[in-house]
This record gives sequence, structure tokens and C-alpha cells, in this order.
Amino acid sequence: MSALHAAVLESFKSMGWQYRVVEAMEVVECAFEAHHSRILTHAQSHAEAGIVSVVSNSAVVVPHSHYLAVSELLMRTNRELNLGNFEFDWDSGQVMFRVASIFGKNRADGRIIASLVHTAVAEMDRMTAYLLELTRASELELPVFDIRGLLAREDLLPAPPEA
Repeated sequence: MSALHAAVLESFKSMGWQYRVVEAMEVVECAFEAHHSRILTHAQSHAEAGIVSVVSNSAVVVPHSHYLAVSELLMRTNRELNLGNFEFDWDSGQVMFRVASIFGKNRADGRIIASLVHTAVAEMDRMTAYLLELTRASELELPVFDIRGLLAREDLLPAPPEA
């Protein structure tokens, strides 16, 4: 096990997250109960490059009829992101969010690793609400569906935590 992967495991342990280690790979899998859905997440260590990559997966599988609209939704969202990006698997209809960080040799920071996981889960939870709204639209509604208006809706977002 690389020192980087050990840092990932320690970060998950210190956060109290229940996780599963994927055998023969430096991958940790975890599921989080978020506001809109259960978010499946995995963190992979790439020790040679010093990279930790965290990917969250949408519980919403996009029907083929909605691929173009979802692609526009993700493109418009990615344009506004500062960290990470949404991806779309055209073959399966799966939406993912990926975020990564590069660490120096033996310099992995558990707080940054936990922050990557929090970011991946929060972004996918936010996107889940938009995906649910968009995939509820009929094929006849799609040509006039207001994606910019959808992204402006604040009623779909969870209330901010109280101080």
C-alpha cells in the first residue's frame, strides 16, 4: 500500500465514514445519504503521480431521449465550476462528478482529501435535483425546456446549515 493510499484510508477513518476497500486496487468506495439521494463515491490513489481522484455517481440514469439536454445541463454547470467537473457516459447514461488533487511525496493532507469527498458528494447531490427535474420532462417538452431557468432555481437546493 502506498503512503498516499494510507493517507486516504486515514482520512476516511478520521471522518468516521463507512467504506469498502477494493481489493488489488488503491480504491475506497463509500455511499453517502445526501439531501436528494444516496451518492455512491470512490476515491482512487495514483501514488506514482501523487494524485487522489474522487468520483461521485448519480443515482439518476439518464434515458437516451434526454442525452442532449443533460449534456447541455452539464456543460452549463461545468462552465461555472471552480473545482472538479461533471462527466457523462454516453453509452450508459451515467452522470459523474470528478475532482482531484496533486500531493507532493509524503505530503498528503487528510483535510484536503476529506474536502475532495465533500465536494464530490455536494456537487452530485445538487446535480441530482436538476437531473430529476429534467428527466421528468417528456420528449415533447425537451425542445423548449429552459435549462438556464432550471439552473437558476434555488428551491431545489437544500437550506444552508444553521450556524
